[in-house]
Amino acid sequence: MLNIIKNTVPFLVTQAGKAIGGMVLYVAQLSLPYAVAEDLDAKLADLLAADNAHKQSKVLLKARKTAVDTVVVSGRSFMTVARDVVKPTFGSKYNQLWDAMGLVGSISIPLTAGRLLPALQSAKGNFLAAPALENAPLGVTAVIAGTHYDALLAANNAHIQQKDAVNQALMVRLEKAKAMERALRVLLSELHMTLDPLDPRWLSFGFKKPGALATPDVPQNLTAVLIGTNAIAMKWDSAPRASHYRVWKKVIGVDADFVFVGNPADLDFTIEGLPGNSQVEVLVSAVNNGGESQKSTLVLVQTL
Repeated sequence: MLNIIKNTVPFLVTQAGKAIGGMVLYVAQLSLPYAVAEDLDAKLADLLAADNAHKQSKVLLKARKTAVDTVVVSGRSFMTVARDVVKPTFGSKYNQLWDAMGLVGSISIPLTAGRLLPALQSAKGNFLAAPALENAPLGVTAVIAGTHYDALLAANNAHIQQKDAVNQALMVRLEKAKAMERALRVLLSELHMTLDPLDPRWLSFGFKKPGALATPDVPQNLTAVLIGTNAIAMKWDSAPRASHYRVWKKVIGVDADFVFVGNPADLDFTIEGLPGNSQVEVLVSAVNNGGESQKSTLVLVQTL
């Protein structure tokens, strides 16, 4: 079987854990100097720390985005009231006077932080230049516009900085994953030079036996017919990669589960000596040195 090392964190963490277990069991018996030098334990710890840091940075990024959204809502509320305050002076439809309020081309209030920031800054400048337009009881002043601007600028900058932090954490995680992948490849290479392709110790390191075949396909087209009163003749199609087959039966009301009854290399088998007047379920699985397939679709036979 081919051992494939995937460069994904879940796979690397799982495979490294198994490989470390194998090292603990067999490093004293086997000559694995390069794998020992790679220090799988340290690389796994580094990868786990980097993965956790990346996950935490994404959690913080979400919180920063929520903070921006919250400040955008309050900033838009301010701009909506401010727009109503200056409408008697600027008019109820867009004209160039509205440019002074940061509403260019339309008097719609911007929806995003990037567009709302210049609008708040312009509104602050407009009220500083024309304080007569302010309405302190409604909270429409240059100072309050500036407060909204400063809050949104700070929240937006924090969000942008956290995006950079997430990217940096991702780069570190990729670096640690690459180091872990390399260490596992070093171990795999040394095991190829040290172990027989069918040595069971491959499994202790979390690897498949290189000399083992892939698990066979499930046998298809199983047929089963009654012979006489209490025997069943079974046939099925050849399953790719199968070296032999296992036959199973369950007498309903007698067997709690399927019972192994035969191990043929051919594509047929006969079960004899079954109880009379019984319903019998039969099925077959395919086997090789790489393992056993799933069991086939069952066939039900009634004995006499």
